[in-house]
Amino acid sequence: MIELSGLLALDTLALPALAKLDHLLAQERAAKSHQEGGLQEISAYSAGLVQDAERSGLPVTVRDNIAIVSLRGIMLKSYPYASSYVASSAHVRAAIKAARLDESIDHIVIMSDTPGGDVRGMHELGDEITAAAQSKNVVVQIEGTLASAGYHVAVGANAIYASHRMNSVGSIGVRTALWDSAEMYENAGIKVIKVDTGEHKSTGLEGVPITEPQVAEVQRVVDQLYAEFLAVIIAGRGITEKELKPLADGRSWFAYEAEGFGLIDAIQPLETTLASLTARQQNGGMTRAAADRKSTRLNSSHLWHL
Repeated sequence: MIELSGLLALDTLALPALAKLDHLLAQERAAKSHQEGGLQEISAYSAGLVQDAERSGLPVTVRDNIAIVSLRGIMLKSYPYASSYVASSAHVRAAIKAARLDESIDHIVIMSDTPGGDVRGMHELGDEITAAAQSKNVVVQIEGTLASAGYHVAVGANAIYASHRMNSVGSIGVRTALWDSAEMYENAGIKVIKVDTGEHKSTGLEGVPITEPQVAEVQRVVDQLYAEFLAVIIAGRGITEKELKPLADGRSWFAYEAEGFGLIDAIQPLETTLASLTARQQNGGMTRAAADRKSTRLNSSHLWHL
């Protein structure tokens, strides 16, 4: 679910892992600092040949005419180090852009195991995946979880496959929380005096009462984000709003359920996916399923304006 508190779009089942994230990253950085050459920071990169992107430390490897991009861990807008726990949306986007611009690449396989994460950078990454799918065969391969912000960015791909029928897919929805701590502060003998430029500037400030107009404004933002989330899925997956609405209540689905709902295309292991992509094919290098998916997305493009 898109989580406004802390600007997160994170599956709620991942919240315990999020609480441990700072500790895990600190351990990871400490371990890498003892390696030869110290901690290696990912180089700044815009776009170019995908081999250059790989050498620059971006999350991409090349296999013949296939670029394999990693989207693993909690999504943050940008994280400067290679990590087992965090996916930097900015670096994933740069890797996909490099593959899109490389004429030697026909297929982009995005290896995904993410509960979602930071809203910042999510839309830009999703736009890049959608753009790449216009000229390349972009496939998302789930290896565990594809939820919330992760699913949001993935729907622009030509196809989404799950490696196992029990993979987790979805967590579509929007939520936030406002904490009114004014009474707690008052009981502690503390009076918070807000100094701002309008009623909504201090919404959620600790010790300040939350007003009904503030709640209404936050609800307006939530409703717009929800409508945008649905429009992205409708455009990318070719699902009608009537079909999607019952699925978009924050629940996650097993892959075999998600396939039946049309949220993903099939359940197949990575080996099967790669084997189907080894040679250049008709339809601009796309598989038949990918070409069908692209056609469906283009025919549904008007739904972006809902």
